[in-house]
Amino acid sequence: GHAGPRRCSSPPVSSGGLLPSHPTTSPRGSLTLLLCGECGLVSALEQAFQHGFKSPRLFKNVFIWDFLEKAQTYYETLEQNEVVPEENWHTRARNFCRFVTAINNTPRNIGKDGKFQMLVCLGARDHLLHHWIALLADCPITAHMYEDVALIKDHTLVNSLIRVLQTLQEFNITLETSLVKGIDI
Repeated sequence: GHAGPRRCSSPPVSSGGLLPSHPTTSPRGSLTLLLCGECGLVSALEQAFQHGFKSPRLFKNVFIWDFLEKAQTYYETLEQNEVVPEENWHTRARNFCRFVTAINNTPRNIGKDGKFQMLVCLGARDHLLHHWIALLADCPITAHMYEDVALIKDHTLVNSLIRVLQTLQEFNITLETSLVKGIDI
């Protein structure tokens, strides 16, 4: 049978337990656990993105990375047409595309889940995650790849998630070298 998503004791949108109380004195290893551990930020965002994701019946594996690549292609195409709602939006779209491209170009064989983990870690480090969530929530690709009940289509939940991710800006996040090896960004 197909196992459902892992359940953490706290809901994915809650910031409880995700943020270190003293990030500057906290060893990098424990920060890595908060990001990549069983109930860490990567896992929470993975559950948020998997919620309401349309999956073909034949294939069990649904990769969020496939959705992110389609969104990247959309934004790159859009950028060439120069139809952008605002300057900030343009910068966010360009940043998102730059990170996805850099991760796809890494010589490491980390798989699609590994690429998603790397994107979340780099986004946390550079305080870009809340921008990317806003960008992806408004992306037309989301309409095609997600059910109407999906978290990413619920403006109230998306805004709550964005507010939680904005709190990461208060922290200086230094990633372990092993997490970002082979990435030049």
